[in-house]
Amino acid sequence: MTDTLQRPAAIDRSVPAILEAAEIVIARLGHDELSLAQIARVSLIPLARIYQYFADKNAVLGALSARELARLSRSIDTRGSWSDAIDADQRIDRVIERFAGFVDNRSAAYLVLCGPFDEASAEPRLDAVHRLGLALQHALGGAGSAGHPYRTSESLDYAAELVFACFRRSFQLDGRVTATAVIMAQHAARSFVADAT
Repeated sequence: MTDTLQRPAAIDRSVPAILEAAEIVIARLGHDELSLAQIARVSLIPLARIYQYFADKNAVLGALSARELARLSRSIDTRGSWSDAIDADQRIDRVIERFAGFVDNRSAAYLVLCGPFDEASAEPRLDAVHRLGLALQHALGGAGSAGHPYRTSESLDYAAELVFACFRRSFQLDGRVTATAVIMAQHAARSFVADAT
């Protein structure tokens, strides 16, 4: 009789260890100094093994970016969290402040605002923009379109892109998202969805 029970395959923990080491390198040396060789030194994973998972530093940055963008998408979800006591403009401001709080961390700001770094991080970035657009839609009180051309899902995604652009520009110029950038992003988003009267 043959023993049909098999041992479970060993779980490969290389990718999480590589990404953790990349975060350590970034924290110590910055994004510009990140290299697969530095990751190998910190993780104690042979460089050849790292190349099995990541073609270059941009692929590592892309994986880190995709992870941060997924966290951002979850953090700006605002469904059901609004008080009736605040108006739509105040809700839009709070959505943008929540985003600004997320990118207050320099590493998160770089990974969220300066990508996509590779093809794999392009889709999570589009998803994060769309999620921000949905958060703006919820801030407006639901579908919000009611015949208004700038309150469709696609239009709100454009408003979300404006917010990303304000934050990215501030980060590129000042190394952080400034209070002025937050105010500009709020103004841009509110202006974009304002009722034309």
